[in-house]
Amino acid sequence: MIRFVVLISILALTACHPSQKVIKQVNQLTQIKKDKSLKCPATDITLCAIDTPLSTLYQSSIQNKQDHVTLLDNGEESLLIRLHLIKAAQKSIDIQTFIWVNDEAGHLVLAELLEAAKRGVKVNIIIDQLFSMGNSWFLAELATLHENFTVKMFNPTFNEGHTSAFDFFSALACCLSNLNRRMHNKLFLVDDKYGINGGRNYQNRYFDWDEKFNYRDRDALAVGMVAQQMKQSFNHFWQSPWVVPVENLDDIVYRILNNQENKSSWLMAQKPKAVQLNIKAFDYKLMEKLFVETAIAVDGVEYFSDSPEKLFIKNRETKKKYKQMSLKIKELILSAQSSLLMQTPYLVLSKKAYKSLKSLHKKKPNVDITVSTNSLSSTDAFYVYAISFKHKKKYLKNIGFNIFEYKQSPNYKTQMFGEEFANKDTRFGLHAKSIVIDKNISLIGSHNFDHRSDVLNTESGLIIESKSMSELLTKKIKIDMLPGNSWTIAANKKIPVLSFFSGLIANVSRSLPVLDIWPFRYSSSFQLRQGKKSLPTNHPDFYKNYKNVGSFPDVGLSSKQIQTIMITYFLGFAEPFM
Repeated sequence: MIRFVVLISILALTACHPSQKVIKQVNQLTQIKKDKSLKCPATDITLCAIDTPLSTLYQSSIQNKQDHVTLLDNGEESLLIRLHLIKAAQKSIDIQTFIWVNDEAGHLVLAELLEAAKRGVKVNIIIDQLFSMGNSWFLAELATLHENFTVKMFNPTFNEGHTSAFDFFSALACCLSNLNRRMHNKLFLVDDKYGINGGRNYQNRYFDWDEKFNYRDRDALAVGMVAQQMKQSFNHFWQSPWVVPVENLDDIVYRILNNQENKSSWLMAQKPKAVQLNIKAFDYKLMEKLFVETAIAVDGVEYFSDSPEKLFIKNRETKKKYKQMSLKIKELILSAQSSLLMQTPYLVLSKKAYKSLKSLHKKKPNVDITVSTNSLSSTDAFYVYAISFKHKKKYLKNIGFNIFEYKQSPNYKTQMFGEEFANKDTRFGLHAKSIVIDKNISLIGSHNFDHRSDVLNTESGLIIESKSMSELLTKKIKIDMLPGNSWTIAANKKIPVLSFFSGLIANVSRSLPVLDIWPFRYSSSFQLRQGKKSLPTNHPDFYKNYKNVGSFPDVGLSSKQIQTIMITYFLGFAEPFM
């Protein structure tokens, strides 16, 4: 009966697709509705763009054939450079993102992009469909804003712009494979000269502006020849059959035909922080200080991106050439000779990643492998943490991981996130995705090093060859791992005989996809005792210097903890979908 209802629902959804004649009519109507006015002379739109100190950096990169990279670790500064570059754009702005929420930060960026379009700059945006823009009325408005402003959507479920709860559960029932295919790339490219890549989407929490939860995230600004690689990747997606103009989606077609576009106030009075940041974006000297003087001339930088075909081509051999990011990461991991430092929000390794790291540990046991990741208290996805929790013993014992789990209220929150949100009511969590290999090669991008990133998402990242950048990135990650900001994960202190037999039973229990119910865990979270010295987990005095604070520190017996335990016990089989 349930299958019949689902089938009828799907047929109803697909039966009302507009015909090609209607699509043509809507495209014509969309063009008519679009604003065509320009605030700048069409003969020279560059007259209205502000000057940017990054242009000098670009000229230096081209002349010396050596690109520059600036690390963007601060959320608000990462938003600031985006606003500045939008104002400085002379020809084009290309953006790819997984999430775009129309909150204060998201709306501010859209408003600036609209202003750029009105100057004559071509603004092209690709958003993933699942978590972006909120509703079909708003998407219809974006489709009809300006002739220089174009939005496309990746892999829209049932060819609709907005995924309702009904659509979502229908897709889960019938088309989970297609629903799971997502574009996770994050790219911000201006004038084919300046490109930003990393972990940030467009929402308050990615720029330290949320009152309840903010991300510790990371981007990198690359200036120079690498921008051409970014452009090539963007064009590949833009021309892909899986990237659809929003005005061609069923629910948006209906809104446009019936004049049901949202009417946003793009010039509305902004909150003080948005106004102040907008003013700062005009400050040439400040931009020079923050983003030019901190830029590093790197020995080499490449932009790697999976192609959309990765998710839709079934032939395994053919598929390999489209998995550029995943294959490059595997290559980098196996190349490590002395150290591998990783930072990821979700420590759930894919089978291939696990095998690669296990092989690395076996062949090169002296390679130090350190991981910075979320604790249950700081994560935004407790169900993913549950799977990570299940595999802690494998990660610690079989691969030799040194694991540090981020706290939801780190000691440096005032310094890192600003005084406004450094209070007991605001949580913080890791969202940065980075690797440093042998203190010389760095990766900054969108890849979480998990099964979803390997198989179900398209991903992108910058591979940077530079000792200076590697040292800087290592320093930033190590600050995140300090005892005041993270807990140390280590094996529980052994009890003679009892620990041996408990370990045998636990090994069997952890290997089961369901009924992993043995309650005694191999590891726990540890906190450095006051006045004691930090030590590695294999040091004989480790347990003297560190206090065992349990599996889920800073989390009460809440529904989140209970659900995490239940998923660990009974839903291990769902790991490939998380």
